[in-house]
Amino acid sequence: MKQVTDYELEGWIRSYKLTAENGRGCGHRMTWQQRVQYAVGHAVNDYFTLPPAVRLQTPIQVLLNRRWPRELSGFSDLAHYWEVYNRIVENLTLVTGMMVYDYPVALYENWTTEATKLDIRLSLIVQAVWQERGNPLQMKVQKFLVEDDEEMTDAFVHMVNVFWHNAFGRPPGEIEVYALLEGRRYSFAGESLSLSKSTDYMSLLVDTWEREAREEYIV
Repeated sequence: MKQVTDYELEGWIRSYKLTAENGRGCGHRMTWQQRVQYAVGHAVNDYFTLPPAVRLQTPIQVLLNRRWPRELSGFSDLAHYWEVYNRIVENLTLVTGMMVYDYPVALYENWTTEATKLDIRLSLIVQAVWQERGNPLQMKVQKFLVEDDEEMTDAFVHMVNVFWHNAFGRPPGEIEVYALLEGRRYSFAGESLSLSKSTDYMSLLVDTWEREAREEYIV
């Protein structure tokens, strides 16, 4: 049974889109989006690791600054650099501030399960998982994206749906995706998601990814 990881699939989607936009060979460079995503991920992890009393005294901007890109490489210019920074700070502060007193069930943990119908072992890094108040069996799964990306959001939703059904025998309570630059929030009720559709999506995604990887290796 082959191992499939979410970060490999997401990396391939990102690389594939960059190559389509900029030409062959452009998909492997580190983009400003990836560098900002790295800083955001660590800031979210650092923030929710703190006790609520400490969070109240620690602006997430301080945590974001620890790993924020110091170079302008990839950004259009200095104005673009600061525009991205200010938007990320503003929206990340707003989002995390709504959960300042809450503790996640899981925070940047690597979970693995066997998806038997796909004949894969699916590995998923969950950024944040929360128990729903009044119903501890229902979980909300969160993802923080730098930019609004429909393909990445679709892939994440289907991966989580397949993972939850195989690991827990039911869908997640809710999947929540934040696009920080645009200040958008997308919410998907687990009961509204089709397992067969998610399974078909994942089957096609994995097959395409493996085929592209083999062709790239041959070339």
